[in-house]
Amino acid sequence: MTGLREPPKQEKTSRIVARLLVLVLLLAVVAIAIWSATTRTLMNATEDVSLADLEIETRQIVGGLGVNVVTEEGGPTPVVLLNGYDIAGGVVWDGVVPVLGESYHAVRIDLPGFGLSDRLPEPGTSHTVASMAEVVAGVLDADAAESAVFVGVGLGGEVAAELAVIRPDLVLGLVLIDVDFWEEGGWLTFAQRLPFVGEATTYTFEGAGRLGVDRWAPHCGEGGWCPTQSQVEARELAASVEGTTVSLQAFLETPAASLVPSDLDLISTKVVYLWSESGGVSKSNVDRAIAEIGSGPTLVGVEAYQAHLEAPDLVAQAVDTVGG
Repeated sequence: MTGLREPPKQEKTSRIVARLLVLVLLLAVVAIAIWSATTRTLMNATEDVSLADLEIETRQIVGGLGVNVVTEEGGPTPVVLLNGYDIAGGVVWDGVVPVLGESYHAVRIDLPGFGLSDRLPEPGTSHTVASMAEVVAGVLDADAAESAVFVGVGLGGEVAAELAVIRPDLVLGLVLIDVDFWEEGGWLTFAQRLPFVGEATTYTFEGAGRLGVDRWAPHCGEGGWCPTQSQVEARELAASVEGTTVSLQAFLETPAASLVPSDLDLISTKVVYLWSESGGVSKSNVDRAIAEIGSGPTLVGVEAYQAHLEAPDLVAQAVDTVGG
């Protein structure tokens, strides 16, 4: 008669769960690596348009940099329209241009790295507000333009504010739209700065990727702004320019502190701040901007996600306020 064998020991539940979690994590890492590699391949195939080959008649050379400048017909006073962190560039002002008063004519300037202006592949000085302000000033100086009303959304507003400090002779008035001088960034910005997956994330959400247009007009289905077919096509063209994603990445890698205009308290021109109450800029940062800008801006709250797209008439009214 043989002795009874001791029953096999059962693995502890916690150990089994730990192994499963490790397996899931490994599968997730592999999936992300495959997605990133596939997306980068698609990015390289999609971003194949050369700005030089397009032979764009509205491009000007400023300090060796190709800048797309579209000047509309109208009255004697220029209204310079500056886009935000939006690859589409000046096309976002399509609704504003037709409603400007008869005293004004629009000048749309695609900021460096956006729209149909040259891409900037290296992080650093070229992506700073100070550098972009110098480029915009160079456009106006080349055209021998007198002072203008500047309208800027987001990044474009920061550039306009910088111009009001360093070149007050060019600035007749400022209209700042949803300008967040102290934005901390959210989960998307965090993901875009991660190694290995950053470029793929930027291409997917900011460039020609499948979520790019959806993020461009995120509230189209719920009463917000919807782009026209021509605007979609204009954005697609801009997003297909060679080096677009690399340029956006270089902008993200430039220290955020360099995007805050210097000496906001020195701004002495008239300023209207349009705040989209349903948008992404916090009221606390809006109040801080109002407090720090030296001329004491007028704050106008707009029931919108993106005031420049959904309420162009209010933008035109703000232009009259600061330009009159």
